[in-house]
Order: sequence, then C-alpha cells, then structure tokens
Amino acid sequence: MILHMQNIIGQWLLSLKHYILMCLLLSSPERLPYNPYCVALSVFVYFLIGLLLVDEQRSYAVVCAQISLELGMLGLIAYWGLRWKKSPGRFLQTFSALVGVNMIITMVTIPIYRSVTNNETSIENILIYVTLVILIWNLAVLSLIFKRAFSISTHLSAMISFNYFVLYQFVVIWFSW
Repeated sequence: MILHMQNIIGQWLLSLKHYILMCLLLSSPERLPYNPYCVALSVFVYFLIGLLLVDEQRSYAVVCAQISLELGMLGLIAYWGLRWKKSPGRFLQTFSALVGVNMIITMVTIPIYRSVTNNETSIENILIYVTLVILIWNLAVLSLIFKRAFSISTHLSAMISFNYFVLYQFVVIWFSW
C-alpha cells in the first residue's frame, strides 16, 4: 500500500516537472506518465490552489465552478480533438497536461497579481500589461499542447486555443449575470 502510494507520488512529481517544462514550452503531453491517479491529484491540487483565489468578489463556490468549467471545456476539446485524429488513447496524458499547465500558471499568477494590486501607483496600467502577458503565455502553452497532442499545425492549434478562451470568457460572463 505504501509502495503504491510512493509510486503515485513519484509519478505525480515527474508530471509536475513536465507541467513546468510545458509552461516553458520545453515538453509535451506524451512525456507524462499514463496514470489516472496523477490526473486526479493534479485536479485536487488545482482546486486547493483555488482557495487562494477567494476574495470579497468571489466565493470558493464561484472559483470551483470556474475551475470545473475550465477543466470541462478543456476535457471536451481534448476528447473531440483526439477522437477526430483517431487517437483516443492519448486522452489521459493530454488532459493531464491541460490540467497541469493551468494549475502551474494559476500558481505563478496569484503572487504576481497580488504584488501588482498591492502597489498603489498606476495599478491599472501595470495590471493590464501583466494580464495581457499572462494571457498570451497561457494561450501559447495551450496551443503547444493541442499541437503536440492532435498532431496539427501551429496555426490551427492557436485558433483552437483562442476560440477556447473566447468561449470560456463568454460563458463565465453569462453565468455571472
């Protein structure tokens, strides 16, 4: 039992390393271990990180709903893309990569936003630039994952990433009204 748990934690730590490398555009989903427990652990940690996003405007329920929506949409894109390419066996690694990079980017983004919002001088201009840089970085990483997982062109993977982002924003805005 303990050996099995050590194996899962070891594979998750290997996944964590590859998530970070994917965020730096240096790895791809096929290098991740094929283990559903690693995906479950990444999802659990992502929801734990969501606790850091709770503030006066957002409750934990709202944060969990947004994370669930994000993961659901990414899971559907991965499922349909891999089904289209006739390689559904790669779903677990692709979904793991999508969960992991979003977890890492969120973990890196939270302290950046907190430091920018704590700075009183010209907060709006800096916040716009920081948001834009993080958004482009996130879309580039998602695009790389889609490109490698679906074996498609960079242009098509960038269009999928951008359309995912736009649809996600519309759904979040629609639910918040």
